[in-house]
Amino acid sequence: MAEWFTREEAETDPEFGILPENRSAEELLDEGIVIVDKPFGPTSNQVSTWIKEELDVKKTGHFGTLDPNATGVLPVALNSATRLNEALAEADKEYVFEAELQDEKSEERIREELNKFEGINKQVPPEKSAVKREEREREVYSISFIEKQGEKILGKVRCESGFYVRILIDQLGEKLDTGAEMTELRRTIQGEITEDEASKIQDVVDQYHFHLEDEDTSLDEIIYPREKAVEHLSKVAVKDSAVNAVANGADLGASGISKLQGDISEGETISVMTLKGELIALAEAQMNSQSLYEEEGTAATLKSVHMDPKTYPKRWKQK
Repeated sequence: MAEWFTREEAETDPEFGILPENRSAEELLDEGIVIVDKPFGPTSNQVSTWIKEELDVKKTGHFGTLDPNATGVLPVALNSATRLNEALAEADKEYVFEAELQDEKSEERIREELNKFEGINKQVPPEKSAVKREEREREVYSISFIEKQGEKILGKVRCESGFYVRILIDQLGEKLDTGAEMTELRRTIQGEITEDEASKIQDVVDQYHFHLEDEDTSLDEIIYPREKAVEHLSKVAVKDSAVNAVANGADLGASGISKLQGDISEGETISVMTLKGELIALAEAQMNSQSLYEEEGTAATLKSVHMDPKTYPKRWKQK
């Protein structure tokens, strides 16, 4: 996790707001995120609907679609947390894939051709995709060969959102002068969320019913605070005195910042947090990290607000 840099020391009043990890079960059900280990078979929409019905919430939405035959990390937002879709759906992802070649090739040759995919790749989305079918560029940050058994190969790729692993497999087959078909795909990471944090659907259902039978049974093993959706974003933490204004839609002034995290670039989407770690809003940075640390003026313009404006009062005594 990136280091925090302090622009101005500030304290936070424990009377207002709450540490995300201390939210009640009711609050988690209203604005939390369930990280599902999606099984083979159902669509992502079906999984989202099951969670909605089983947890008896009004609304759910999944962040980043997995095909029916793919498994792994599928974050499902509850109620108001569904508004964070853009932040997490566009996060980088990691996949483990299995592919079957029509002809067996040497490990050395497979490694050589896989390595060529690292960097910028041009792809045309498949016919069944929900996006416009025009050539676009997506980056592969890393790709590696894991093992092979005969014609079957296992690999891992870390890539930009919107990259199609199935197309990579097709292109790999062409480079190897043979056919190639993806036989398995598992998402292991999305943003900062890993498969170790994902729960099987039945485990989610069981834990929820345990909670209904005994209110002392915690839900934090299956439902994460909404802040989980922005862990991968660079952040600024604002003074208590600035929270109410931002929560009411005001753009963030640099003087309201207490500390910042990450290498922020102008134009980048960042999360605006309280000193307790609560998400207030998503915003577009109007300065880079150095300027945010040193200068005055408009630090960020708001894109969306995710905190009840009544959480913190309008005026604060200077601490």
